[in-house]
Parts: sequence; C-alpha cells; structure tokens
Amino acid sequence: MSQPVSIQAYTAPMPGISDPGNSGQGAPDASGLGKRFEQMLWTEMLSYAGLDKAFAQDGGQAAETFSRYLIESIAEDLAETHPMGLGEAVDRNVAASQSLQQDAAE
Repeated sequence: MSQPVSIQAYTAPMPGISDPGNSGQGAPDASGLGKRFEQMLWTEMLSYAGLDKAFAQDGGQAAETFSRYLIESIAEDLAETHPMGLGEAVDRNVAASQSLQQDAAE
C-alpha cells in the first residue's frame, strides 16, 4: 500500500519553522513564526495609527519607502520587548498541526 501524499512535500518551507526531517523534533522554532506574526501585527497597527504618514510627511516617495522600513524596525523591537502573547498561541497551533500531520503520516 502506498503512503499518503503529504502537503508538506509540495509547499515551500516557511522561515522560522525547523525541518522535521533534519531536527527530529517536528516543532516550530519557538521564536520564529510567532515572533514574525507579532511583528507583522505591530507593523499594521503602527501603520493604521498613521505613523508611516507622519514619518513621510513632505518627503515624497522615497520618504514613504523609508518610513515603511522604519516602522518595520520599530515593530520588530516592540515584538521582542513587549510581546502580546499571540506569537506563543501561533507557535502552539503550528506545533499541534504538525504533530497531527506527523501522526497521520505514521
């Protein structure tokens, strides 16, 4: 009987998630995916608050581009220093999903 096809065989590896074949654990990097999720959330909240427009005021297109990088840097710092806890929830859900997929493959 042939083995079931895994969707992991057809998807690109996501940054922050360790390869189950290489590490033997099958668990996501604790600081990778969850931290990136919180960073993206902080970035969107800061942009929605108008911080990008405040940085780019009267600076043209170059200032708008630079302000996005600045906001992403601020968001990265906020995600590290003031975590919301959502990243941990994302990490737990990814780990649970991976363990279910691993159990189904066996």
